Amino acid sequence: PGIAAVYDKLLVAEDLQSFGEQLRKNYEETKELLLQVAGHKDVLEGDPYLKQRLRLRESYITTLNVCQAYTLKRIRDPSFQVSPQPPLSKEFTDESQPAELVQLNQQSEYAPGLEDTLILTMKGIAAGMQNTG
Repeated sequence: PGIAAVYDKLLVAEDLQSFGEQLRKNYEETKELLLQVAGHKDVLEGDPYLKQRLRLRESYITTLNVCQAYTLKRIRDPSFQVSPQPPLSKEFTDESQPAELVQLNQQSEYAPGLEDTLILTMKGIAAGMQNTG
């Protein structure tokens, strides 16, 4: 629910944000009712192995989600422009060649690197979530 609030804040019109708030409230209520019915105090109480695996992945997935939300915000902002920056180190780049990231998708209608970043975050989140949803 916390990451959903970040997406709402960055990407949803202010007059529609109440829908997200209501969905998160309904989620919390439903979760509490399910815990009561199951007789558990915490989610995944009966599967500590899966709970630990999810906790280990959580920081990586959260970082990718935040990166994705900001990337989507920049893609939607028509005034966002990317200016070329000098390479951090000459040993990692060949000055006669453009940056590899820009070469990956030269046909993109967005600023260089944004579409590639979006694709990478989607793949990373999917890999991190695996079959957990």
